[in-house]
Amino acid sequence: MPVKLEHIQSPADADWNDLDKIHQETSTDGLTSDRAALEQHLRSGGWIMAGRFNDRIIGVILASDSSEGVLLQQAAVRTITQRRGVMHQLLHFIQGWANNEGKTLLIKDCPEALTTALEHRNFTAKDSFWIYNPQK
Repeated sequence: MPVKLEHIQSPADADWNDLDKIHQETSTDGLTSDRAALEQHLRSGGWIMAGRFNDRIIGVILASDSSEGVLLQQAAVRTITQRRGVMHQLLHFIQGWANNEGKTLLIKDCPEALTTALEHRNFTAKDSFWIYNPQK
């Protein structure tokens, strides 16, 4: 399933519908933010890194700038497209973007079940963060 990475700061109506579906399906352990919280995230300078397939958002990671780099949080994939490599592709493209832009990626409080995947993607653990630094 080929996924295209897109940085979204102003979701279209169809995007909001897709984001709402992802939130409904993953609200306990994925996209915990509802529309109001996502709108606040965008107003405060954050953005949504979305994975698209056939013009629909099927996966998301919220991103925001911090003093240490780009903080990634609330990763989620539509239930119907889980186990098809969507998050793997999203992380691959996000790391490519970080490499091109010279950005450090940070993931805070990663679930234990995902730590092996982050290690394979060259993230390193430090304190409560997983860090990907393309300059090292």
